[in-house]
Amino acid sequence: MKKAILIVMAMVASLAANAQRIADFASKYMDANKGDTVLICVTVGPRMMEQLTKIHDPQSNEAIAQAMKKLKTARIVTATESVDSYYEKAEKLLKQFPRRFSHDKDFRNTHSYGTFYTRRQKDGAVVELIMLHADTLKPAMVIVNLTGDIDNDFIELLSKNIGSRK
Repeated sequence: MKKAILIVMAMVASLAANAQRIADFASKYMDANKGDTVLICVTVGPRMMEQLTKIHDPQSNEAIAQAMKKLKTARIVTATESVDSYYEKAEKLLKQFPRRFSHDKDFRNTHSYGTFYTRRQKDGAVVELIMLHADTLKPAMVIVNLTGDIDNDFIELLSKNIGSRK
């Protein structure tokens, strides 16, 4: 009996360790482009997220402030050269994992385009949001990778604000 309990405990520990090792999309993208000096990745952790939510701006949208409180981390990957190429690499990598990342919506305006992808838990809750954005005027490619408790209203708010910018 003790042996069976030890085996079960070892299996649970192994599963828990494996679950913690699951990398977010930005990490996967940076690993796929290891050694590339054009790409820059910045991580905003929980403590910085907390500080950002404390900044009060009367012009800021309360819905965004509330949603930011639910976020765990944000990774921002940027490139200022070969914008289309880096964008295509990111989208190709997302499409390699169709069971993990699902396409949500696209946006386009006069000088930029992009798309949203999400990763959902089995219960349907969004735990990761990936926004790909390419600006042909600057030029710049940006990947914003958010993790945490992300609701559909927050995704809708982001897509409307980004898609309508000129």
